[in-house]
Amino acid sequence: MKRRMIVLMGLDGSGKTLQANLLAEWLASRGIRAEVIWMRGESYITAPLIRLGKAVLRGPRERKRGEGITERGTYERYTRSKQSMFRNPLLRSLWRSSTLIDHYISFRNALRRLPRDVTTIILDRYVYDSMIDIDSAFGSGGSETRRLLESRLVRLFPEPDRVVLLDLPPEVAMQRKDDIPSVEYLESRRPVYHIIAERVGAAVVDATEPIDEVQAAIRREVEEVVA
Repeated sequence: MKRRMIVLMGLDGSGKTLQANLLAEWLASRGIRAEVIWMRGESYITAPLIRLGKAVLRGPRERKRGEGITERGTYERYTRSKQSMFRNPLLRSLWRSSTLIDHYISFRNALRRLPRDVTTIILDRYVYDSMIDIDSAFGSGGSETRRLLESRLVRLFPEPDRVVLLDLPPEVAMQRKDDIPSVEYLESRRPVYHIIAERVGAAVVDATEPIDEVQAAIRREVEEVVA
């Protein structure tokens, strides 16, 4: 039995996790066994490299993994140092491969843990978010993402049945979350999400609308896939 795969992507603060869980509940009400997978929880390769890089570059510390960085001045200096470091082609290649392989291992392990009766997977983030992380680390402004979209490593990942981009202005995202380094961080990432959305044929949903209206829009986009 082939499982359907739905991906929600977007900036921090766009409501991906909330909307993924609401979508799973809606599918369950229709007799469809769905499971939400959050693709930021595990790291097998890059976590020690990140710790090493922060130590060398004197980067800021997170209060807890996944809670974000609040030392904005330190974060900006760290970002500049990191982008300078990644001008080295060997380091770029190492980080690119490590990040994507790490995400693939996490993805495959998450699939193996799913109960057999799950017919629909809702991914809260996917390889696209890792691609944007790489692009941001290199300071590529989208050019790295365009290359990665055609790379062999990215082609290892199954093509989703539906991708939904929850889109909102960076200043709105900043108001929703207090652990985002800076509005510039979000401004650099938002156009790259749109590059991916155009390339993979993602539906773009206005995430500034009320929660129930955003959910209704997502349901309309995925209804044909899960029918």
